[in-house]
Amino acid sequence: MDDRDYYYVLALRRGASLKDIKKRFRKLALQYHPDRNQGDPISEEIFKLVAEAYHVLSNQQRRRLYDRRGHRGLKEQGYRGFEKTEDVLRTFASEFFDFLGLSAIGPKRGPLRGADLCYQLELSPDEARQGVEKTIQISTMETCGQCQGNGVKPTSTLQVCPWCQGSGRYAKTSTIFTADGECSKCKGKGSVRQLSCNGCEGLGRREVKKDLLVSIPAGVQDDTRLKISQLGDGGEPAGESGDLYLLLQVRPHPA
Repeated sequence: MDDRDYYYVLALRRGASLKDIKKRFRKLALQYHPDRNQGDPISEEIFKLVAEAYHVLSNQQRRRLYDRRGHRGLKEQGYRGFEKTEDVLRTFASEFFDFLGLSAIGPKRGPLRGADLCYQLELSPDEARQGVEKTIQISTMETCGQCQGNGVKPTSTLQVCPWCQGSGRYAKTSTIFTADGECSKCKGKGSVRQLSCNGCEGLGRREVKKDLLVSIPAGVQDDTRLKISQLGDGGEPAGESGDLYLLLQVRPHPA
């Protein structure tokens, strides 16, 4: 939905304070968390949407962009929300434990892999029969080169990470939440910088357009899917990229 209303999702007015935003997120996250609604796909989708709304409205730069240009504006800047529940739990591990007054040091967790992408490519009957090379343009999300994915200016002042108290780690299990590994806010460094990166408006990732020359083998059929490894979205720093899938559509012969 390009017109999704994050204020409506959290049942808040547009001028809501950060305190109110956090309060509503806490209530709804507890209500729709998968551990409390096992086997309920609707609750899981609501949980991800609630987390996305909080992720946008709790960040000054993302909220300003959303208030000015809506969800479409966020998408144009490369923001994609949360596709998986695991991404929500990893991103907000510190917030969940703040709700419960918990924090701990634990083992480091590996960086997340980038998302897979799909590109639909139309071929003529002759191209499908004989094989062809075509240049396509794709848009991928990559770690911002200016801030290295942190979302902040490299020259801004360092402060102790308030979410992990400088440890760089979170690892704790309760009756409701389970999370462990690297602190998602400081990326395990134990400190954060105060000013948002201009290159990505604090998102940590940027959209990159690429021209690719792809080779289509001879004899492909309609609806064939070809995989090109590691040409999807970039992963977290040190994480591998996702894959690109070409969905081939063969035009019918002219009558």
